[in-house]
Order: sequence, then structure tokens, then C-alpha cells
Amino acid sequence: MYGLLSKLIIGGKLKFEPGRITAFKDPFVLLDLYSLREMTNDAVEGGIHNISNLYFYGWAYGYYATKNIVKLLMLKKFEERYKISMDIIGLLGFGDYQTLSFKQADHAKFKVLKDPFPLLYYPHDKFVCHYIRGMEAGGGTHVHEALMDNIEFECAAINGQYCIHANLSQENIDKADQKLVSSQLDRAYIKTRQKKLIEEAGDDPSKFGL
Repeated sequence: MYGLLSKLIIGGKLKFEPGRITAFKDPFVLLDLYSLREMTNDAVEGGIHNISNLYFYGWAYGYYATKNIVKLLMLKKFEERYKISMDIIGLLGFGDYQTLSFKQADHAKFKVLKDPFPLLYYPHDKFVCHYIRGMEAGGGTHVHEALMDNIEFECAAINGQYCIHANLSQENIDKADQKLVSSQLDRAYIKTRQKKLIEEAGDDPSKFGL
């Protein structure tokens, strides 16, 4: 992991300058997780619409960051995009990602150990990784070259140990437990925002099945 960090800094892909951090040509900042916890608390209190907004903010993060990573590192193959994206997410401080299974344009399921964010909540009775799920799905959309959304099946906020997340194609979202899906995503609303963001990013939504 730290070898990758050194390569990114040496290669100019990650820059620390006075008053500015740049990662893959995007401006970045360090975010205290207590701030994210307050945003998450507000979203959960506001219901599924607000949860979906918080998820979308994370989706935008993952979409833009991964788009630049794929372009700058010239990652042509799915396996390359997947490996690099998983290596980089390990540098962001959201836990140790362990892949359980993956298939291009279909799904990627992973176990996340020692993520400090949901552990801020433990012991808790609700899933809380809405922003993180969004990051994973937005990045996964470029990795898989298909629109991906993310569902959380287990959360460290509840079990105190690990999360289980899955990036899923729209077909697989349709097949999932709809009660679980509807508690985490307003899909129609999210799709509208995803399509608009993709267009604003200068990309073709039809490339991702939108």
C-alpha cells in the first residue's frame, strides 16, 4: 500500500503544496470523520431522500476520481482498473478491503475490515456507510464500464467488526431484496442525478447504460 503511495507522489499523481492537495488532477482535502458522521446523522434523520443525496455525493467522488485515475494511468483492462481502484481505496482510510467475488459489468462484493467510520457508531442498530457506498459505486461505474450501485449487507456499526458491501449492476439490483434496496436507495431519483453528472463530466450516459 505504502509503495503505491510513494509511486503516486513521485509520479506527480498526488501532490502536496502549500494550501492545496491534488490527486489525479482533482483538488482534494482531508476530511475528519466526525464531520462525515454529522452529515450521516442528518441524512438518516431526514429519511431515504436525504440518505440518497448523501450516497450520491459519495458517488460523485468515486466517479470523478476514478475517471481521472483510469485516464492518467491508461488502464485499458478491467482487471487493471479493478486492482488499482482497490489499492487506492485502501489509501483513503476507509478500512482494509478484501474482495469476495467480482465479475465485470455484473458485481463486486467485498468485506471491509477496520473501517474507522462505522466503528464511530458501534454499538448501533442501523447501517451508516451511505457516503462510502456511493464512493464505491461511483468508482465502480468506471471500473466496470457499466452503471453500478452499491448495497450494504452488513455493517461494522452493528457488528463491531466488518462491513459487507456489493457494487451491483442494475439487473442485479433488480434481483436483490427490494426492502433492503429501498431502505438504502431511491433508485429513480439517483438515476436522474447520475445521468446529469455524467453529462456534466463530458461523458456519454449511454456508455453506462443510461
